Amino acid sequence: MTTASHPRTRRVEGIVPERRLLGATLLVIGTIVAAGFVSDAVDRYSLLASSATLLVAFGLSREYGYAIPAGITGGLGTAVYLITAGTFGPSATASVLFLSVAGGFAGIWILGLMADPQERHPWPLVPATILGSIGAAFAAGQPGALTWIQMAVAAVIIVAGAGMLLRRDHTA
Repeated sequence: MTTASHPRTRRVEGIVPERRLLGATLLVIGTIVAAGFVSDAVDRYSLLASSATLLVAFGLSREYGYAIPAGITGGLGTAVYLITAGTFGPSATASVLFLSVAGGFAGIWILGLMADPQERHPWPLVPATILGSIGAAFAAGQPGALTWIQMAVAAVIIVAGAGMLLRRDHTA
């Protein structure tokens, strides 16, 4: 039998049953988002608090499904926090945004290595590399490098597409 005919089994050994954990996670995140409407001070931290909630759920369950939104909200939340804190000048806003989101995607890949079952697929490293390159170009004051980054991404996509079309299928 192939792996396609057998779905991956998930082994949940967390403290809280899966459905209750998801329900509790959604309840906490919804409360955080609602509190942001009441207080601007909370709104600034809502993405980071949501990411922390998702990281707790991941820690309890080791479900990769919690890692993805934890990384994305963590990256965006870090950017929002750093930009609104006034730590950086306006000229650094683009680099902080791109580098923070790139870090969030790298975090997804790292969490995948700790997931059960382990997720080793490197897909999060693709946006992490692209966004990190863009952030580094802005940080270095080289916005002209964006053209080169765009050309490199296009070349990689073209080569990958051609490789998939030209690859011989050995499963016949």
